[in-house]
Amino acid sequence: MTVSLIKGSHFLFVSFYLSTLFFLTLSTCYALPTKEVSKNVSNEHVLNNVMTEKTKSLRQLSDFERLVATKMALDIRYFCPEASPTKSESTKPEYTKQSGATEPCLQPVTKLPQVLAEMVTVTGLGSVVLFAENLITTEQIIQLTYDLQQAAVQSPSGQPLIISIDQEGGRVVRLPHATSFAGNMAIGATYADHGVKFATQTSTVIAKELTALGINNNYAPVVDVNTNAANPVINTRSFGENPQQVAELGVAAVNGFQQNGVMATLKHFPGHGDTHVDSHLGLPLVAHDLATIEKQDLAPFQWAINHSEPAMIMTAHIQYPALDNSTVVNNAGEKIIRPATMSRKILTDLLREKMGYDGIIATDALDMAGIAHYFDEVTAVVETFVAGADLAVMPFKIRKTEDIELFYQFIKDVAQSLQQKIHHNALLSTELMQSIARINRYKAQYCQPPEISVAKQILLAEQLIAQPEHLALEQTLANNAVAQLRAKQNSLPVNVADINRIHLFVLNWQEFGALKHAIINQWQRGGKAAPAVSATVVAQGDTQAQLQNGDKLAKADLVIATVDTKIASAVTSVVDTGGAEDLLTQITSMKNEQHEVGYSLLLSYQLQQAQKQKIPSVLIAKGSPYLLHPYIDLASTILVNFDDHIYQKKDEQSGNEQAYSSGYITSMAIIFGQQKVRGKLPVSLQ
Repeated sequence: MTVSLIKGSHFLFVSFYLSTLFFLTLSTCYALPTKEVSKNVSNEHVLNNVMTEKTKSLRQLSDFERLVATKMALDIRYFCPEASPTKSESTKPEYTKQSGATEPCLQPVTKLPQVLAEMVTVTGLGSVVLFAENLITTEQIIQLTYDLQQAAVQSPSGQPLIISIDQEGGRVVRLPHATSFAGNMAIGATYADHGVKFATQTSTVIAKELTALGINNNYAPVVDVNTNAANPVINTRSFGENPQQVAELGVAAVNGFQQNGVMATLKHFPGHGDTHVDSHLGLPLVAHDLATIEKQDLAPFQWAINHSEPAMIMTAHIQYPALDNSTVVNNAGEKIIRPATMSRKILTDLLREKMGYDGIIATDALDMAGIAHYFDEVTAVVETFVAGADLAVMPFKIRKTEDIELFYQFIKDVAQSLQQKIHHNALLSTELMQSIARINRYKAQYCQPPEISVAKQILLAEQLIAQPEHLALEQTLANNAVAQLRAKQNSLPVNVADINRIHLFVLNWQEFGALKHAIINQWQRGGKAAPAVSATVVAQGDTQAQLQNGDKLAKADLVIATVDTKIASAVTSVVDTGGAEDLLTQITSMKNEQHEVGYSLLLSYQLQQAQKQKIPSVLIAKGSPYLLHPYIDLASTILVNFDDHIYQKKDEQSGNEQAYSSGYITSMAIIFGQQKVRGKLPVSLQ
């Protein structure tokens, strides 16, 4: 018998293999969660009392089937226990019927239903992904993560859950009241003067806040090198266009997360920075040659593997023919180039063997169109496992009670298909056990439930999350990140003595409140009475009234306009709200919010009028700097603050809740001469 030591592990592979099988063999019954787990759902029926014979049969999972479930990560974003069963005439496997529902379930899971707790226990599910809808208050989040872990540790394996979140900072955040920061491109804008300082500090704060809530894995940082100005899904989520800079900042973020108790996830391997297709909506192809791939796309991942120990690397649903030009047959019977997520050449031969990575390989969400539009659920999961992925993320949706039964069937079908693959390639059996060992190794290090009581955990978290020190760092990052794209000679700072009236052009009243607060804040710091502030609020009324709003503008000494480049350009991604499931909701929202349509035209008109009347104007861009070309010659000054977050914060002087933006505070300080521009754009604008 060959005995091999797994890299980075303190346990022999054979020892783990034997102990795992021994434990699973002893575990012939499936315990329900304790009363402590289900105390918030005491009115629900225990599923055992109402199970059909078919359900009882499905719940009898084999050891192998539970191992397969260990390699899955489900979201529990929504669940409708009272939803009507879905009717379908489909001849496909039964679980595909879940896609036939006409009314989507949009009831957020904020407390763990008994039936979901039992599903976690019975299957030995490996991981859960939380979204903004699951995260309301500190107390509620901690109770939810606690209940999830209690359900998990009662599974036959006794292993805790990897509880994951996308808390990148900036454009992609899920926690409602935590410190969010301005995001990766803002951090990249500080690199020239501060190196990796802010990458380390921000990831440290994010990790501490996640740990306090019972969340142990962050799907961050993004280390894609963004070289495509038309990239709809990465752009400001990237640290920049310089591979070495991205690499160093990525390693700093990994260390900041993991030294503070949270697994880090580098994404999206082998690189998503040079695409113009969002993989939530389609299947991108990168046509780089091998030299470019190694120098640009792979460089940050290789650097991180060499200089840190990232717990996870997430795959991209993307085609890289220079790395793997082999084909796979899709649902339509067509041969297409294998996506990286399904490529053994990319995940095993390249990432695992050539690049030397021994952490967890996780797929990007398998419900994204880059996979889901081309492959059925079972094929997608099995192909990713054969390729070398350890964790299949969001391969199946549980949205109603009947979906739980379908999920058991799904596990069995995946297991059966995988066993057929193993029958033809015995190496896959060894790799499966290595994969389980790898997952459990990181669970032992990062995922153990807190030893303190829930009440104590809540108390500590409330003292920690968004504490003044963390919010001060958020403002300090903004102070050092805001960059200048354009400034006419002598346009900055403005002469405060010449300013008696300022006119604002904003999308909505929240924008107006945050911007006005930032203006007043800066004038009060200078010991001066604030100027009069008027505004054109696009969400307020009809377009004709906005176009004729010239009297307010004509009386102004300064025009300040804001633009969210996602809205102004109609370039957006469902990643901003969550995932592929949001596409329908997003389209409906756009139809209902007609004031956003044409915002760019209205903005251009306002800036043109200011220009004609020789009124100085400042445009503050929130989001991607790539999309500002229409305004380059219209505004006197353009500032880029990268961040589009506005939240309610208690005003230091009045004590009242106030709309607040750290980027606006910095921008006003620059405009009115309280500080100089410090940020430097980490990308080229062509």
